Amino acid sequence: MWGRAALLAALIGLAGCDYSDAPQAAPLRMLAEQPADYDGELVTTAGTVRHFQDPLHYWIEDDDLNRVALKPVENVEAHLGKRVRVTGVFHYQENAGREIELESIREEP
Repeated sequence: MWGRAALLAALIGLAGCDYSDAPQAAPLRMLAEQPADYDGELVTTAGTVRHFQDPLHYWIEDDDLNRVALKPVENVEAHLGKRVRVTGVFHYQENAGREIELESIREEP
């Protein structure tokens, strides 16, 4: 009986949790195909870090070359050529493109 009561209390507690601050999983394909749907949202996605030298900028891309710029560029260079998972706020402007304002970046195995 006590086991059921504890389980019920735990489920009620979870029902009241606010997950609105959790990042939304968004594959690069979706960010490229439906960018307006994610504009201003906290997202997490994965890809390989690439760059262009002049002007210096970094992005992540998948095997289908769906790309999203990464900003700020500090600390991104160490991940160049590696697969990473990033979390940050996604921004989209039709004339400026897609970018993620990074909160975290970590290499994936």
